[in-house]
Amino acid sequence: MAETSMDLMYDLSEESINLTSSSSAIQSPLQGILAAMDREYEFFVTTEEPHQPEGVERGRIRRVVMRNFFEAKWAGPNNNASENNSASTVMAGKQLKSRFRLSKIGDGKRQTKDKRRDSSKENVKIVKENKQRVVKTDSRPTEGTAAVEQQKSRRTNRKSSLAEDKDATKRRKKNNLNERDKRLLLRISPGVHRFDPFDVLPVPGSPQLDTLFQLYKSGSKMNSIAINAKKTWWSFISEDAGLLHATLATWALYGMLVRGLNDLRVEKLRHKNEAIKEINLKIGVPGGVISDELVGTVLTLASFENLLGSYDAAQLHIAALKRMVNARGGLFAFGHNDGLIRGIMWVDFHNATAFHTPPSFPHIHLDPDAPPLPDRLLEEAACTSPTSLLQLSKASIDCFNIFYRLHRLSLAVSSHWISLVDRLTLSNLLYETEFVVLSVPDYSRGFVDFDQEGENEQDEDYDQRKSSADVASVIEALLAATQIFIYTALRELPPKAKIFTILLDRFHLATKRPEISTREVWKREKNLNMLVWVLVVVCSVAPSSERRTTWISMLSETMREEFISSQDELESALKRVAWTDTYFTPVLHGIWRELQRLQRAEWATVDRATVEQPMPRTVNLLVPEPRIDNDGVDWEYGHDQLNATMGFEDGRWKINGWYI
Repeated sequence: MAETSMDLMYDLSEESINLTSSSSAIQSPLQGILAAMDREYEFFVTTEEPHQPEGVERGRIRRVVMRNFFEAKWAGPNNNASENNSASTVMAGKQLKSRFRLSKIGDGKRQTKDKRRDSSKENVKIVKENKQRVVKTDSRPTEGTAAVEQQKSRRTNRKSSLAEDKDATKRRKKNNLNERDKRLLLRISPGVHRFDPFDVLPVPGSPQLDTLFQLYKSGSKMNSIAINAKKTWWSFISEDAGLLHATLATWALYGMLVRGLNDLRVEKLRHKNEAIKEINLKIGVPGGVISDELVGTVLTLASFENLLGSYDAAQLHIAALKRMVNARGGLFAFGHNDGLIRGIMWVDFHNATAFHTPPSFPHIHLDPDAPPLPDRLLEEAACTSPTSLLQLSKASIDCFNIFYRLHRLSLAVSSHWISLVDRLTLSNLLYETEFVVLSVPDYSRGFVDFDQEGENEQDEDYDQRKSSADVASVIEALLAATQIFIYTALRELPPKAKIFTILLDRFHLATKRPEISTREVWKREKNLNMLVWVLVVVCSVAPSSERRTTWISMLSETMREEFISSQDELESALKRVAWTDTYFTPVLHGIWRELQRLQRAEWATVDRATVEQPMPRTVNLLVPEPRIDNDGVDWEYGHDQLNATMGFEDGRWKINGWYI
């Protein structure tokens, strides 16, 4: 290296490490060593290629070179002291070992001597240019001022270098953050759906999938108590494509019925077809087993058909489900999957309700270790239980057992108690109640046969047959209203579901009998208070129609006979049967407004009658009566005012194709 060079180059590893320091000669070897020990060294690391300093590093090199130049100039004439180079080399080596990780020799590329020589020449050239510039512009300082200027220069250079280092560090961090953000943005596609951004579900993502999952998350909480008591259903369905497709098809149908999202019609059919394909694939595997996922897919499709109202198709799925359950060894074979076993039973309950038949699966005891209802709730329920049902002349014990459970269940799901009652307890009680309701024998033939045959009043057993038909109609009306209450208040099924149309037809047939006053029949059975309850329940789901107007009128007359004259009194009467504020409070406001409109209409009728007939004895509401012809009874049906079609098949009566 030339004596005039201001840089010392150290190749201590395969990485080229540029060491910049002053190399001005000192007159004596000892002074040179001491001066070298006092000097500051700046290290610049490069790898594989020659280092091209730019920006901040270039400025630092420039300052160090100029500082070393003036130090050498003020120290005295240059001497060629090899001791200076040796001492500087030893100190620099120690500093490098403590500051850098030096790799082993021979692991990388070395810079060629030509590259080092070119770099040294460039540094010498820069120093010479700076020297000429300084000589031209600056005057030579005196020895007295030289030391002061030297100290000021060092402090200023150190402060400026530290400030620039901090600024450079901040800029590097900011650049690194920006680069990292860019990398993250590139990894996440903007078109990926939000619910499943990493595509971990077994079904492909789409914008419609987001809508279906939003419906799933914001769906009925009460219905989840019946089936998903332990909140294990999502972890079960999210691992199987067929099961998830069947669930999504059901929620697409739910969105159409509740939210009016008719755009989901395509998604409903697509997911249903995909679920059927998955079932066929699993069944077609030679030596395949009946897995929980396969059973869950079949029962979810059966639930889909139930909600759609295709009960014949649902019955086919349930028949296949029964064969699968029997092949697995019965319901207890699914005891490890609580959501699956409850789903099997409730899909069977729904179908049995539509066909008015007992459940297909036997009664089982679910979670006997579930905590009981709170004592305070039981005390409150004991004071308001509907004991009047024990006075029924037939099926009194069955009806009392139903409303004994229903009364406690509705109280437990009210806003005051629901947070204090365990979900498993509610689910078990709801299962027990529905099983008891479906286990009551069918009494519909008892009054339909009597009404259709036109019994002769002169017969000896006419009074007995008439009394039996009357109590049968009361029982069937009670059971129909109970099922409406369970499916609308306790399970929150969509009001447009087909099951409500079937139950309303069943109730209409039991309360609109030819030449028979429903209110008088219930009065003889000493259960007018129960008639108030069933009329409020059916009006809560009945669409605007002439039938609804008839029921509102009947409710008004029954309330008058029970001395109920205010909304609070009506609410108290309902609480003595079965009441849940989360459902009845908004419903009762609407029904009460209709009662007030009807009352104003009655007053207007009275005023007109007073003008036309000054001395009226009574004022009767004009309630439409059924028409009787030679072929049978002609009932009004639905909000479209269609005529009901009666039929007899397999020993049972049908109305509009459905068993009553």
